[in-house]
Amino acid sequence: MSNVAQSLIGERGAVIPQVYGSNWLLRVLSSIAGTPLFPCPYGPERFVITRLEQPGDTHGWHWDDYGFALVWVAEVPDPVDGGFVESVPDTSWDKQRPGIEEILRSRRVHRLDLSGGDVYLMRTDTTLHRVHPIRRGRRTIVNMAFARHDELCRPTTHETMDALWSTPRTE
Repeated sequence: MSNVAQSLIGERGAVIPQVYGSNWLLRVLSSIAGTPLFPCPYGPERFVITRLEQPGDTHGWHWDDYGFALVWVAEVPDPVDGGFVESVPDTSWDKQRPGIEEILRSRRVHRLDLSGGDVYLMRTDTTLHRVHPIRRGRRTIVNMAFARHDELCRPTTHETMDALWSTPRTE
């Protein structure tokens, strides 16, 4: 997996930061979510570009630190080749004891097949989710994180997301 970090996108790009900072987008997303949404208070999680391109590349099972993610899909393999989203909604995250295997054994896993050009909003702090490993092809997305009001000032550690996004592409 390769990533382009928020800091690099902010330095070299205009469109993604402009879209992310759009008041119109926040109003629309808040309406869809049924709760006011705000820019993520932790800069590195605001937006990132990720690409899965090697067989086995995945975003493994995880929850996000903040409530919602808006994902813009640029390209994705045919579902038979992986890259689709799997999720288990209404789950809770105990960072000390995640219990992912227990959840997967006891709950139904939902599958979302995608195409290039799709955009989806996901509740990511209470939905265990992953991208199924790709077998061939590429999956390129822009991920934008948004917070609920109660998440703006609460203490949050970021070791999981920092590990996920820790290999920024600098080219």
